[in-house]
Amino acid sequence: MKNFGALRAIVTAGLIVGVLDISSAFVIWLERGVGLQRGLQGIAAGLLGTKSYEGGMATGGMGLAIHFLVAFVVVSIFYVVSRRVPFLTKHPAVSGVCYGIGVYLVM
Repeated sequence: MKNFGALRAIVTAGLIVGVLDISSAFVIWLERGVGLQRGLQGIAAGLLGTKSYEGGMATGGMGLAIHFLVAFVVVSIFYVVSRRVPFLTKHPAVSGVCYGIGVYLVM
């Protein structure tokens, strides 16, 4: 049952991170006049290159899937490391902010 708790934590956090991050991206794209589909295609361009902009909804959907995959990977890494580094669970606000900044800089 311990693994179920880990999976539940990762899925919950991954969904929260993914939704909050893509929501902020949507706001920025709309402010800049970039359509949501085009913004999502931009994410897919990381794998497909400029061809992603010719794929319509399919590559937009692919961009959204990639976005959530990255969110789940980021959350999973934090979870695994936090089981081995007690500071991360003892000081979640500080470690979360520092990890978030680190992820931002890497992305």
